[in-house]
Amino acid sequence: MAIPKLFATTLLAASALAISVPASADWKSKQVGYEDLDLATSEDQARLKTRVKQAAKQVCGSPRGFSLKERLDQRRCESESIARAMPKAERTIAAYLQSRPLASLGDKAMVGN
Repeated sequence: MAIPKLFATTLLAASALAISVPASADWKSKQVGYEDLDLATSEDQARLKTRVKQAAKQVCGSPRGFSLKERLDQRRCESESIARAMPKAERTIAAYLQSRPLASLGDKAMVGN
C-alpha cells in the first residue's frame, strides 16, 4: 500500500479574520509534510503532531489587534483547527504502522517459543 507523504489539513480561519474576508474564503488549508519522519517511532509521531499544531497557528494567523476578543478568537480557531486535523494525523500514523507490522514492536524483533 502506498502511503502519501503529505496530507492537507483543513483549518478554519479565525473568526476575527472572517469579518474582513468574503464568506467563500473562510476555510484555508495547509499541507503538512512528513516524508522525513519515521512514523514508527514515538518521537517522529510527536513531531508530526507538532507540525499540525504549527500549521493551525499559521492558518489562523495572528490577531490584527491586541484586543482580548481577537486573542480569544485566534485561540479558538487554533484549538478547533487542531481538533479537526489531529484525527487525520492519527489515521496517517495508524496506516503507516499497519503497513509496517514490525514497526509497532519498535526496532526489536520478537522471538518466542
